[in-house]
Amino acid sequence: MKNSFWVILLALTFPTFSVAQRRDAIPEIEEQLKQAVAKYDFDTAEELLETRILALTKKKLPTDNEETQLEQVRQMQLKVETTQQVVFIDSVVVPRAQLLPNLPISAESGSIFSTAQYFNRQDDVDATVFRSQLENQIIFAQQDNDGVIRLYQSNLIGKEWSQATLIKGLNESDKKQNYPFMLTDGSTLYYAAINEEEGMGNYDIYMTRYDSDTRSFLSPENLGMPFNSPANDYMYVIDEFNNLGWFATDRNQPKDSICIYTFIPTPTRSIYNIDELGSERLGRLAYIHSIRDTWKDQNAVKEARNRLLTLRLGTNQEQKAHDFNLIINDRITYTTLADAQTENGKQKIQWWLESKKDQAATAQQLQQLRDKYAISSTADKQQLAPQIRILENKHEELETSIKTQEKEIRKAELGN
Repeated sequence: MKNSFWVILLALTFPTFSVAQRRDAIPEIEEQLKQAVAKYDFDTAEELLETRILALTKKKLPTDNEETQLEQVRQMQLKVETTQQVVFIDSVVVPRAQLLPNLPISAESGSIFSTAQYFNRQDDVDATVFRSQLENQIIFAQQDNDGVIRLYQSNLIGKEWSQATLIKGLNESDKKQNYPFMLTDGSTLYYAAINEEEGMGNYDIYMTRYDSDTRSFLSPENLGMPFNSPANDYMYVIDEFNNLGWFATDRNQPKDSICIYTFIPTPTRSIYNIDELGSERLGRLAYIHSIRDTWKDQNAVKEARNRLLTLRLGTNQEQKAHDFNLIINDRITYTTLADAQTENGKQKIQWWLESKKDQAATAQQLQQLRDKYAISSTADKQQLAPQIRILENKHEELETSIKTQEKEIRKAELGN
């Protein structure tokens, strides 16, 4: 689907040798190694590196870099070989700020809010709040005194919310914890975390269950591929009543854009058989190269897509009176044009909405060009590159303009 992702991954994982650095480097082998990793063909990559290490050893040259690469290849191979069988029925690319409005979960599964929206404040931290379907528990991300983002919970006791407490049992080595979601069993918790020891570099999705005996959560489990990747993967949500799930990722997406995948949850975890599929095909499934690759039962896909359509139609009806989120100050958040207190402010909000639409359209067009660039010939890439740069500049200008417009709206509405 998106070869440019692998270029980024390779740049991070497999440094390019220059003649000044390594006069013994063999360009053909370096290119073969890149291609093997790009296809998730880690068997071939391992053979190439082992051959390379052997050749360098005979020449009594250092092999530290190759040894590091070999360990990375083996770790990635293990992750790919345990790729879970998942049926993806839909994917949509949206601006990152539109993540929550594009998760049409039923009310029976709980609710998700931004911390800014839920606590009616202007947050510097991009964090979310999960509220249970009974509306008597919230789990949310918040910075601790050391500036580390952790998950906290609070319960409704009578008419008062308990003091927020740190959730026990999660990895203490996590650099960040965010995007919580709990199943209706009140025990199974999904969240995203950045963990250099167990993760793949950025946000990974984890699952844990509450142990009533110890009154803490069990050691979290990394969901692995295809849900996790070297990019940011987060906001894993399950609607048990409609048997649908979602998660978000920015793998191979332009800045401030994400892809939201919809899938069919399964009660048990099954992995693909690499002997049956081969490493290249398994690599495609691990990365979610195409959602159609996962469609074995067409009837199940059709039924799930119908459920998704019904949910979206219902959500659209519910959200008619909740069109957007525009924070005015730490006490006021506008969600419709009717919230505007001045005619000037209303007009500026309309302009702001048009700019947001233009930005989303630009992001989509930019992604299409980047996808085309990734599979194009050298000559075609030279033609596409200027178009991509123009759109990138336009996207950045729109981002700056939107922020300026938001300031003007606040000034018009607050009278200062």
